[in-house]
Amino acid sequence: MLISLTFKNKADFEFVHTALITRLRGSNKNTLVDDAELVLSVSIEPYDSRTCFEIADCLALCIKTTYEKTWMQNILTSTYYFKDMGEIDEICALARSIGDGDRIDVPRTEAYRERFTVLRDAAFCCVEQGGTISFDSFLVFRTRPYQKLLSALVAEAIDEYKLEQEYQNFIEDLRQLLQLRSSMREKINLLYDGSYHLVDDSGDKLKLKRSEMYFEELPNELTTDEIDPDILLPLLYFAPDKINVFTDHMEEGLTQTICNVFQERLCFFPFHMSKIFFSGNHEK
Repeated sequence: MLISLTFKNKADFEFVHTALITRLRGSNKNTLVDDAELVLSVSIEPYDSRTCFEIADCLALCIKTTYEKTWMQNILTSTYYFKDMGEIDEICALARSIGDGDRIDVPRTEAYRERFTVLRDAAFCCVEQGGTISFDSFLVFRTRPYQKLLSALVAEAIDEYKLEQEYQNFIEDLRQLLQLRSSMREKINLLYDGSYHLVDDSGDKLKLKRSEMYFEELPNELTTDEIDPDILLPLLYFAPDKINVFTDHMEEGLTQTICNVFQERLCFFPFHMSKIFFSGNHEK
């Protein structure tokens, strides 16, 4: 069986050629290269599904590497009318991060992680039939399920991008609010062992009702209703010069928000150290 791959674009031809030579190195497969006509031919006698798989994998890798970002950019500009290249690049990077499974905070991403398999399976169906395969025709007619996944992935990335923008704006508002506040306490201790507690240096809990926390000025359109009333709002109200944080879970959501807002005012300790701090064996 002879499989011939034809190309219109030299860069695609060279990409697949280089990848294919690497994959088939050491095998007894006869590969013919026509640089002038941009044709790669592989003789598979007898039929070898493994070689067909390697050829399909090279085709899929070329498409994912060369065309995925361009297609995502086109979706953003033509479907969602994004114009700013900075935003487009950020969303594309976020989409790839989600699609590669790097964002564990985004649910239901399994289908996106399988997009390369979808692409490779489509290529394999063509390759195992033998004959001549036009790479450019494959791009147009056989990548539609893959591009449908890309469209859904881009939509997911846009939602995440907007959420991140809103979160960053919220954090900036909280930082501005903190700057407007005069410190009412030199130090506060924050404990997290599955639930949060604010305590003084004696280990006594700090308790404040929302009605007791008055803010003379709030930045932009920020309202206190948007701020966690039990931990974050009291911290902003007291605006301490220093916050000792006792936790073994730095990645927890509210802890991360407190880190982003209070920054250099924080000092971290493992949770078990709180027993030492509040036993009288520490410097107050």
